[in-house]
Amino acid sequence: MKTDIQTFAFKALPIDIEVKDLKFIKELPEMLGQPHRVAFYQILWLDRGYAKMNIDFHEIGVESNELLMITPGQICAFDTESAYEGKLILFTGSFFNGSEIDANFLYSSELLNPIRLHKKIAIRPDQMRPLVYLLEKELMQGETSFQIAIAQSYLRIILFESERQFSKDATVLVNSIARRFYNAVENHYKKNRTTEFYQNLLSVNEKKLAKEIKVFSGKTPKVYIDSRIILEAKRLLIYSDLSIQEIGYSLGFEEPSYFNKYFKRHVYSTPFEFRKRHY
Repeated sequence: MKTDIQTFAFKALPIDIEVKDLKFIKELPEMLGQPHRVAFYQILWLDRGYAKMNIDFHEIGVESNELLMITPGQICAFDTESAYEGKLILFTGSFFNGSEIDANFLYSSELLNPIRLHKKIAIRPDQMRPLVYLLEKELMQGETSFQIAIAQSYLRIILFESERQFSKDATVLVNSIARRFYNAVENHYKKNRTTEFYQNLLSVNEKKLAKEIKVFSGKTPKVYIDSRIILEAKRLLIYSDLSIQEIGYSLGFEEPSYFNKYFKRHVYSTPFEFRKRHY
């Protein structure tokens, strides 16, 4: 039976947030050391040591007092051999989406910007340690009517402080046309590959959209859309057992020959050749 990429959902808990010691990664090497994706957010924080994480074909070295944000849908394989200590904070978007400010943060944060993934943020241990400790301690208590609000508050400080540190070195998009375009592509790229669709969706003309995207990504809107589709195609070709035809269908290509031509035009090899090289 053909299977898609192994995807882990958030396990059933009283509230959709959990803090885990990073030693649990080494206890589950066959699961977490292999490529997989999750349907929730992960904040990986190293208190000591060094770890090499593989995120979407990129090897990322994380050092002590650094934080790595992993967003839903990314393919990740954790380091199960190096010596390191720290915490992993897992939470769902619906858990953090408790107010308009929080909802806007998930939509406009540079930390979560889809064109700037694989982000590491240096964060002071005297800031992170007490926040993680307080969050972990709160989640160990019996559920009360205040627990969700208190846990959200600690998580909010961690995310907002990380955003402040990251945004010092980033061009902020906030709710710009470019950021709205990137979010729209994330929601619609499997069914819509034309710039005209996004121009109409965002009520912006072709020239304005092209100018905004060029400034922030160095790409044209069409190139950005194509790069997002190709990223997902590569993920499925390498990490799933779906047939090439099934992958093409899942990405909105009704004819297998069209998917083959599209992929070869952008990657300079057929899907079959690409998959064979990585097996």
